[in-house]
Amino acid sequence: MFTARRAPFLLLLLLLGGCVSFVVPDTTALAPAQLNPPDSPTISQGGYRLGNLDTSDDTPDLLVLVAFSGGGKRSSAFAYGALEAMREMQVPTAQGPRRLLDQVDAISAISGGSFTAAYYGLHREATFTRFEPDFLRRNTNANVWGIYLLPWNWGWLLNPDVGTNDYMAQVYDRTMFQGADFAALKRNGRPLIGIGATEISTGTPFLFTQEVFDLLCADLDQLPIASAVAASAAFPGLFSPITLTNRATACAGRSPGWLRAVSEQDRQNPVSRLGAQANVAARYLDADSMRYVHLTDGGVADNLGMRGVGAAMEGFGRIPRAPGEYGLARIRRILILSVDGQAGRDDEVSQRRAVGGLFSVIGLVSGAQIGRLNFDTMIAVDGQLHAMLDAIRTARCERGPSIDGTACDDVDGTIIRLGFDDDTNPDRRARLMRVPTTLTLTDADTDALIAAGHDVLTNSPRVRQFLADYYPPRPAPPPRRARTAGR
Repeated sequence: MFTARRAPFLLLLLLLGGCVSFVVPDTTALAPAQLNPPDSPTISQGGYRLGNLDTSDDTPDLLVLVAFSGGGKRSSAFAYGALEAMREMQVPTAQGPRRLLDQVDAISAISGGSFTAAYYGLHREATFTRFEPDFLRRNTNANVWGIYLLPWNWGWLLNPDVGTNDYMAQVYDRTMFQGADFAALKRNGRPLIGIGATEISTGTPFLFTQEVFDLLCADLDQLPIASAVAASAAFPGLFSPITLTNRATACAGRSPGWLRAVSEQDRQNPVSRLGAQANVAARYLDADSMRYVHLTDGGVADNLGMRGVGAAMEGFGRIPRAPGEYGLARIRRILILSVDGQAGRDDEVSQRRAVGGLFSVIGLVSGAQIGRLNFDTMIAVDGQLHAMLDAIRTARCERGPSIDGTACDDVDGTIIRLGFDDDTNPDRRARLMRVPTTLTLTDADTDALIAAGHDVLTNSPRVRQFLADYYPPRPAPPPRRARTAGR
C-alpha cells in the first residue's frame, strides 16, 4: 500500500533509475578515405555489402537468398529448424555434394527471424549448440517486464535520449552478441545478414547493409548487431524506436550509381516501385530534412523479410549494366527461400458469433492485414526476380554465347515459400497455428516449431527438384562454322 512515508523511498529509486546511464549506440560518419569519387557506382568502398563478401568456389553460378519472417520467437524457432535442414541438405556440384547452408549468399530477416539470422551470422556452427539456451529457451518476457517494473530500469522515463528498446538492445547484447558489431559479421563472410526494420517517417523497409548506410554517410561496421536486432523487433507500443543520426552531409552530395540512373519519369510515376525507392533514398541523402532515422519493427512494412531482397533485385533488373558492374553476370540459377513462421489465418472466427476481446480483435485484424500485405509482397518480388533474370541473361549474352562453359541464356530462378501450412503432420500443424506471437515459448512449442521448420524444408518437393536440376548446367552451343567459298 502506498503511503506518504514510502514516497521518498520510491522517489529515490526513480532517481537512481534515471541516473543509471549508458551510451546509446549511434552512427559514425564515413571517413574521407572510405569515400569513392562522386561518379562511382557506390558512395563508399568496402563495408558490409554482398559484393565485398567472397562467393562460394563450389557454386559460383548459384545465388541463394533466404528470408526469415517476423512472428516473435515462433518465427525464430521455425527459422532455426530451417537452418538445421539447410545444414543437412546437399547441393550437387562439380566438386561433389556440398551443404546447402554453405551456399547461402544472404539471409534477409525481420523481427523474430532477425534473432536467428543475426545469431547464425555471428556464431556460425556454434549456433547449433548455443542458440537454444541463449535465446529460444530463455524467458525473454521477463526482461521486457523488467524494463517497466524494476526502478533501476526506469532511466527511459527521465532521459528523452534513452528508450525502452535501448534497454532491450543491452539484453540482447549481453545474452547473444557480447558486444559484436557488423565488422564481425563482415569478417565471417557470406551469408550477408540483412536485418530489416521499418523507417517510421517514410513507412518503408530499412535494411542494415552498407548500401543503405551509404545514404546516411555512416559506417555500418561500427554499429552493434544488438542495436539492429532491437530495431527489427521493436514491436510498436511495447518498445520505443531505435534512433540513428543521419550523417549525410559528410558525403558532400555523393549519391549511388543506381539512384543517378533512375529517370525523372520513374521518380514522378506514382506506381513505379523503383521511383518510390529513389524518392526515399533522396530523403536520406538530405540530412537537412531527415536529421534522424527512427526505426521500428520490420514487420510493419514487410513481415516476410522479402522486400529488401526485392528492392535490390529491382535495381539490378531496371538499371543498364548493373549485373555486370556488381559481378552478377556469372549467375545462372537463383533460389529464394521464404521461411514464413507466421501463424495462419483463423478460419474458425467466421463460424462463431463472438470474436473475443480487444486484444483478440487487434490480433485478428493485424493478422488479416499482414496476410494481405504478404500476398502483395510475393507478387512484387516475383516480378522483380524475373526482371533481374532478364537483366542477367542480357549481361551474360553481351559477353558471348557462353559463360564458364554454359549457354549465356541458361538463366533461371524461383521463389519457394515454406510455412506452417506445408507441414504434412496435421496435429503439429494445428498446434503451430495456435502458438502466440511472444518472446517466451514453452519447451514443447519450441520443440514442435524447430521440428516443423526442419521437416517443411527437408520434405519440400520444389526445393528438392531445384537442387536436383541445378547441376549439370546446359552446355554452350558449339561455335558456328564459317562458310566456304562456292557454297
